[in-house]
Order: sequence, then C-alpha cells, then structure tokens
Amino acid sequence: MRVLVLTKPFGDLPPEELADQLAEAGADGADLLVRDGQTVTPSTSWRIAETARALRAKGLETGLVSTDLTSADSEAERIIGHCAEAGVPLMRVGFYRYDAGLDYATCLDRARRDLAGLADLAARHGVRLVLALHHGTLHPSAAHASRLLDGREDVLVHPDPGNQAKEGSEDWRLTLDVLGGLDRVGCVGVKNAVWEPGAVRGSWNCRWQPLADGGVVPWATILPGLTGLGYTGPFSLHVHYPADDPLAAVRRDLGHLRGIRAEPTTTSPAR
Repeated sequence: MRVLVLTKPFGDLPPEELADQLAEAGADGADLLVRDGQTVTPSTSWRIAETARALRAKGLETGLVSTDLTSADSEAERIIGHCAEAGVPLMRVGFYRYDAGLDYATCLDRARRDLAGLADLAARHGVRLVLALHHGTLHPSAAHASRLLDGREDVLVHPDPGNQAKEGSEDWRLTLDVLGGLDRVGCVGVKNAVWEPGAVRGSWNCRWQPLADGGVVPWATILPGLTGLGYTGPFSLHVHYPADDPLAAVRRDLGHLRGIRAEPTTTSPAR
C-alpha cells in the first residue's frame, strides 16, 4: 500500500523541511497541494520540481499534485508544465461547483467544456488528470462524476469516502461499479468524519475526525476490499481537522491506516 500525504497541514514549509516531516511521519510520498499559503503556490509553481527533488532525496515520491485548476488558461499551462518537468504522473483538478442560481444542465455543460480543455492541455504535457469525488460540487458521487466526464477516458477519478460522507455516503463497491472498475481510479482519498447534533434543534453537522479515532467511513472494510480486488494505486491521507502538531497528527493517522491494512479481515462476498 502506497500512502501519500496531502501536504495541506504543513503549510508553507520550505521543500527540504517538508520532505523531512513526511519522511519522519513514515509516508511513501506527497500529495503536493498547490495553493496560497503552501510550500508551492500557483505563482511559484516552479517549486514543484524543487520540492520533488527534495522528496526524492528522502526516498519519497511526488505521486500526485493537487490544484484548484478548473479550466485551461496561462496559469494552468504553467502549473501543468512544471508538473511534467518534475515527472509528476497525476494532477488533481479543482472543484466544479453546483450553482443553485443556474439550472443543472447549464452548470454541467460549462464544467464539461472547461474540463475538456484542461484535459487536452494536460495530455499535451503527458500529465494525467484526476477528478475528486467531493461534496458541494457537480461530482460528489460516481454517478455524478460519470455525467461530468461524459465518456472521457483520459481523466481518472479520485474516490474519497470521507468527502462522500458529507452528502450521505455511497457504498464503495457501487462507486467502483459505476465508474467501470479499478482502471478508472487514479487515487483514493483517506479521511474520516463524524455527524453530530448542530446548534439548532434537529440539525446535524458533519466534521472531520482523526482517522485514528474512527468515524462514519468503514475503512476496516474498504481497505481490504480494495486490495482484495487488486487495487495497487496510491492512497492520499488527508488531515483536515485542526492539529497543533501536524507531524504528530499525520504520523498517528498514518500508523492507524497501516494497522488497518495489516489486520486480517474477513469480508463477505459482494452480492
């Protein structure tokens, strides 16, 4: 099992320090987030290659670069070019949001055009795009993502059961079946969440939870299920909850994740 760590909790650490932290945590590599306030920002995308070199020096891979890109423009050209230069195989695109002020068909049509342009740009650079299943978007589930992709085989999908739990969850086997199998999966996001009563009587809120503390996502079933089906791609561990010590939080969740994988688990055959 290859576990990348989304670099979000480490903020704007210099590349060498980021590599040191990930190596100390026990990660196999980075899911490098390109965003303001991070080691690499959209305006300093040339640091993707610098960060990849620092990671390689520690025996770590840059298996995925995560961005907020949703259309092909000069910024996308620059960031994707730097991903290619650094030998990054996969780049996660941004989120195509649902706008309740517009009808769904209009939102979907615009998102399809933007994603197509971005995918064509990435293909010219030899970088494969992945689309995350994410709450609050046009692609919160496998079925919705499939409508957005509209037959595009050049874009892979990034299932994320934690994100999916924010909109009611989706059985992990159904996700794979709808997508058409493991060949369409580029990466699997790993996090957990809990639902709890809100401040208003009768309301509920979903908040992120340390993976090691459990939650609504049944990782003890999903992990052995994926590997049993032959999934060999990367997992991306996300620490989205507040943590005074990001390294300690990542190390704890990563240890828990590897412990789940190591435990002998009996799963029932799919019906």
